[in-house]
Amino acid sequence: MPSEIIRFEEFELDKGRYELRRQGSPVKLERVPMELLILLAEREGQLVTREEIIQRIWGDNVFVDTRQGINTAVRKIRLALRDDPSEPRILQTVVGKGYRLAVPGVFVDGQAGPQPATPALADAPAPRAGSSSAEAQRRPPGTRSRPMRPSTARALLVLIQLGYLIFYAASFIWFSSILRLSLPLPAPYLVLVVALIGSAFRIYLISAIAADFPGKGRLFRQMFPGILVLDAVWAASPLLLFPKLGYVTLLFVAGLAFLPFTQRTLMAWLCATERPAD
Repeated sequence: MPSEIIRFEEFELDKGRYELRRQGSPVKLERVPMELLILLAEREGQLVTREEIIQRIWGDNVFVDTRQGINTAVRKIRLALRDDPSEPRILQTVVGKGYRLAVPGVFVDGQAGPQPATPALADAPAPRAGSSSAEAQRRPPGTRSRPMRPSTARALLVLIQLGYLIFYAASFIWFSSILRLSLPLPAPYLVLVVALIGSAFRIYLISAIAADFPGKGRLFRQMFPGILVLDAVWAASPLLLFPKLGYVTLLFVAGLAFLPFTQRTLMAWLCATERPAD
């Protein structure tokens, strides 16, 4: 049989070469996700049940956790296709049933079906590392830049939590100095209470991220209103240094006020790339 190439969106799935390409550049995909993607592409637009997937990939003699295997394969396919799990446009989940490839494919190389008109730049080689911004501007409309790696989002989240812990520790160490600032009586103790509560939350969040706790995103969303209030109060803490640093402290206030939303964005991205597919 001649090699079959299935085109959809900006991707080409070459069954003969067992390769997925995006605008001519190979996209790394392991065996199980590749087998699943080929199956979904062959059944263009039709529902593929989990039972059919198990039979196609693992056969009758199954000695693995197929549910987790399918979830992992779907997650890796979505990463490769740059398909947002919260609003999938290519690989859709039919809850309790299976999956379908939601975009029309085109079979070429000996198969029937017209090929879609593609921009001339779509088949151009991918830009080299260090290419100029002018080359980046020549990307076809609608294409997106390379997404953040989950490891990068995880590292940034942990780094932010460690930064908070350092600030909290500083308030504990120099609490006697804060008392000597002649602030209204509740203010120094409010700093202490916020630092104590915040320390407990930061330690929990670091351990949840390090242990890859599957419910971390849901718990973070539930706790976010309280975190926002806690961090908003803590954002005013640099004003304690106003007599020494002057208006520069306002930059620290602005940065700390923005950090809760940065954490929410990073956590949403991390959970979107690591959540179970079903």
